This record gives sequence, C-alpha cells and structure tokens, in this order.
Amino acid sequence: MPADDTARLIEELPPLVSSALADLEPDKRQMFLEEYARKRRGTVGMVLLAIFFPIQLFFFNKIGLGVAFWLTAGGLYVWYIIEIFLTPRRVRHYNQDVATEVMRDLKIIGG
Repeated sequence: MPADDTARLIEELPPLVSSALADLEPDKRQMFLEEYARKRRGTVGMVLLAIFFPIQLFFFNKIGLGVAFWLTAGGLYVWYIIEIFLTPRRVRHYNQDVATEVMRDLKIIGG
C-alpha cells in the first residue's frame, strides 16, 4: 500500500483506534490497514450510489431502513433528497465502526 494511501487511511481513524494502531507491531499494523482498506466504504462512491441508484443503506447494513426507503419511494422523494446529504456522515460512521471492529478482531486473534 503506498505511503500516501496509508497516511490518508490513518487520518480518518477514530482516536482510540489510531492510538492502538501506533502500539502495534509493523506486521500487525499492515494487516490492520489492509483489512480496513478492504472493508471501508468510499464517500464519493456511496454518494453517487445514493444519487443514481439509492441502495446505499443496504451497504451500511441498514436493511430495514433500506426496505422502508424503497417501499415509500424514497419518502416521496423528500427522504431521497435528504439521504444524499446524510450519506457522507453515514459513510464516516460506518468506516469508524469498521476500524473499531477490525482492531478488536486483530487484538483478539493476535492475543
């Protein structure tokens, strides 16, 4: 993974995960970054998905909310418009949850 990509990934981590990452050995740090990069969602891609084919809620594991969105036709398009603006925040929260989960799993496996 290129250094600039690594720095960008570390920047977006929650403070607790970032400090735990600094304490890891280099090989475990690399494992964390690879797994996090694989599981995280990109903001631009999710916003484009929200605009052109709004199934982003399913990608955030919000199945019930996604079904409600589709059954109400995007809240008669009001929810659809609002969702476009809510998606970047949802991506940020999802990525923080993923980072915490990956760090927890790495610590459980690594002992």
